Amino acid sequence: MKVLLVEADFMREVGRKESFFAEPSAPALGVNYLASILRNRGHSVIVLDSFYEYLRTNFTSPIDVVKGTISILKREKDIECVGISITSPTRNYALDIARQIKAYDPEIKVIGGGPHVTILQEMFLEKFSQFFDFLVIGEGDKTLPELINALDNKTSLTEIAGIIYTDDKGEIKKSNPRSILSEDELNNFDTVPFTDYKQYQKFLPDGIIPAVPLVTTRGCPYHCAFCYSPRLWGKYRKQSPERVLAEIEHLVEEYKVGYIRFQDDTFAFDKNRCLKILEGITVKKWNTKLYMHTRFDCIDEDIVEAYVMAGGKDIYFGLESGSQKLRMAMDKNHIANEKIMKICRTVKNYGINLGLWLIFGYPGETDEDIQMTYELTSKIEPDEVKCNPAHVHPYTPLFYYAEKEGIYRIEDWLNNDEDFFPYFINEKGIKAYQTCSFFTENFSRKRIRAVLEEDFETTLGRSHL
Repeated sequence: MKVLLVEADFMREVGRKESFFAEPSAPALGVNYLASILRNRGHSVIVLDSFYEYLRTNFTSPIDVVKGTISILKREKDIECVGISITSPTRNYALDIARQIKAYDPEIKVIGGGPHVTILQEMFLEKFSQFFDFLVIGEGDKTLPELINALDNKTSLTEIAGIIYTDDKGEIKKSNPRSILSEDELNNFDTVPFTDYKQYQKFLPDGIIPAVPLVTTRGCPYHCAFCYSPRLWGKYRKQSPERVLAEIEHLVEEYKVGYIRFQDDTFAFDKNRCLKILEGITVKKWNTKLYMHTRFDCIDEDIVEAYVMAGGKDIYFGLESGSQKLRMAMDKNHIANEKIMKICRTVKNYGINLGLWLIFGYPGETDEDIQMTYELTSKIEPDEVKCNPAHVHPYTPLFYYAEKEGIYRIEDWLNNDEDFFPYFINEKGIKAYQTCSFFTENFSRKRIRAVLEEDFETTLGRSHL
């Protein structure tokens, strides 16, 4: 079967071709990884993300994945199925993509997957069944190829775990849940193959992919009150250092990748594993630059030193707030500001670019908390700050608080409102988004690169430092 996999994304204004290559951008990981599995099973697959759309349209800006989807369907003509990866920030674009596919050819099967549908499940399909034929819930490693094979061979869907669909009678059917992959499966090259990026190479000088994302774990061992990663991914699982190093070697040899972004929630959680990976990269002398996120309670000077030796360039921390009281309310960490500053000084002393994420508008936040955040961030002097309002993700402790207060319902997550944050910061009626804007302006004046992040699933632009 011929399949198109689309990473739903914002319409993006990007720089000229020269700046695109000067500041390495990366293909989307999830859809390319799933495409690799489908290709290994004999299917023909095209991946459309912002990166590919920019390349295939000869660096045309703005990038419009919605138009790109229809353009590819018209060009290829024989695509029978389109899978759309949906995050909550990009849900409106995903709906527009599905709507236009069905208007173009109602016979094309449309599959929704990703975090947004995994959280909402039947509620999503009940509302949008005119645009989506199937939903893949949870990890798609096994579910998607089984579904595509069944559609290709016109066989029964009843034995496929992890899907929701509308049957011939118009009734919504939900199969048994799909078990998450075990650590043994995550380390099995047949179950979890290397990600295939060959479709991009013909557009790039010497076939070099400038940067790629890499996820070496599934889930997060922590349970921050605002984060739905534990519900989305289930148990924390990790690949072995040997498996990780084998994939990096493949990326370097096959695509000459110069920049690897570890997108794990907390890459340095397991210190011994982290050091083995970094030491392996150093020994191989691949000359790659590295990016990672971690927590302040999951790093020390041993890791920082090994990271620099391996080519580490950027480290991002979720500071969230300068108020320890507020961080404790978020179940984030109990580390004192003095220790946070010490860790940041160590990172900066090693010449690593330091980035911080901040959250504003969390319940209980006061003007004093906001001032503490501003003062702490100013003292740290990071290279980059990303400011976000505290989005209410379903079934998190923050969601249950909002639901109890009567200001948020699960149905609100299905609405098309761009602003899905219900809180005001204080009696002054200042919204969290306005505070974020204020901070980005002030940090920019301090010559700290400040970004108001509306989406996390960016495939283009400076998603790294």
